[in-house]
Amino acid sequence: METILNYISKWEKRCYTEGIPEEIPLRLEQLNKAPSYKALVKAILKNDMNLKTLGNTIKKPNSYHELKRIELNNRNKPTQLKLF
Repeated sequence: METILNYISKWEKRCYTEGIPEEIPLRLEQLNKAPSYKALVKAILKNDMNLKTLGNTIKKPNSYHELKRIELNNRNKPTQLKLF
């Protein structure tokens, strides 16, 4: 729900001060160049609660990048075989 409100407020801050339209031309909708409630409803029906289909990205926390770096470093280390 918060993501949807962020999407609406983001576009209202840009240039849609009177609210976003119900529908827009199909080509603009496909390119994500303009907002519409129709596109928002389509995203919700696809169960896309993060609105990735509308161009929204989720920022990963710094801890994710640190863990990924550690994982990649561990991949490059050769493993030693233990002989019994």
